[in-house]
Amino acid sequence: YGCRLRPCCLLLLPLLLLPFLLNYFLNNSTPTPMPTAPPAPPPMRIPVPIPAPPPPAPPPPPPPVPVPVPAAAPVPAPPAFGAFGTCIGWGDPHLRTFDGKRADYYSSGDYYLVKSGSISIQGQYLPTKFTNGLAVTKMVAIGGPVLKGNKLIIGPLAATWNGAPILGQLGSHFSQPGLLTANYDTSGALIDTTGGVDASKKKIVHVKITDGSPEGLSIQVNRWTASPGNEYVNWKIDMHARPDQDGHCGNFNGNAADDDRLAVRQRVGTQGVPAGPEMLFSQKTPVTVANRPDINNCPQATMDAAKADCAAKYGSARMSCLTDYCFAGKEVAL
Repeated sequence: YGCRLRPCCLLLLPLLLLPFLLNYFLNNSTPTPMPTAPPAPPPMRIPVPIPAPPPPAPPPPPPPVPVPVPAAAPVPAPPAFGAFGTCIGWGDPHLRTFDGKRADYYSSGDYYLVKSGSISIQGQYLPTKFTNGLAVTKMVAIGGPVLKGNKLIIGPLAATWNGAPILGQLGSHFSQPGLLTANYDTSGALIDTTGGVDASKKKIVHVKITDGSPEGLSIQVNRWTASPGNEYVNWKIDMHARPDQDGHCGNFNGNAADDDRLAVRQRVGTQGVPAGPEMLFSQKTPVTVANRPDINNCPQATMDAAKADCAAKYGSARMSCLTDYCFAGKEVAL
């Protein structure tokens, strides 16, 4: 074949030169600068509001200064009330206690009819010229805390409040707000129902004391003044039982047996109300005649026999006969 070019060789020649041409162009060509993107702006900082710091806590309050609180005044306990009952006294003097016991007292003196922490009711026993030495109730006195230290005294001819005369005539009235009321009239029942008094001549003092109970405390004093020299009073007490109550009206405990005269005298004494602050009368009445025994110490059975025998012998139960009968014997007395 020699050097003769064939057509197919001519076609293969560019293909052989192609790598060299590419290398040339790649090394000598100036690259077209690509536009550079502008730098991104820095991120915008949006200020976030910062909350204000909380105010400082207030300083703790100073400890309270203790203020002395005055002690509350003690509330008085409500009064204690027991059963409601009646005690009466009449004549020389005979008593029917709150518990229903008949008891007779004979000698002079000032005695507790009712003795308790809140009320004191006292009777003054003295003879008259018609009672043959036997005592009758001459006056009734009322006092104690329920009357706040005041004293009411009622006799057959006069009545006083702390020594000042009151209730001077029939139809008169007296009152102390919050304490008591008193009326003097002719209304009311007889206390002595034995027939020994004239009902048409009754004169009665009615006393109503405010003692905290629904009924109150009532005292009725019947004045007998028709016979000069023989003036005396009969009386009635309506009240509730009180703690530690005693006196000639008994201890109001529902047991009549222990209201016997000798039992009462053993509990409250034989000399009556002692002189001093407990005494409501102006002066103490002597209990017995000097050198004579106290007839109140005579047993009841002996006294009953003495009254019957002395009345049969002398027409009345004379004190001298009763005393001799009780303490010297029947033969001496009669």
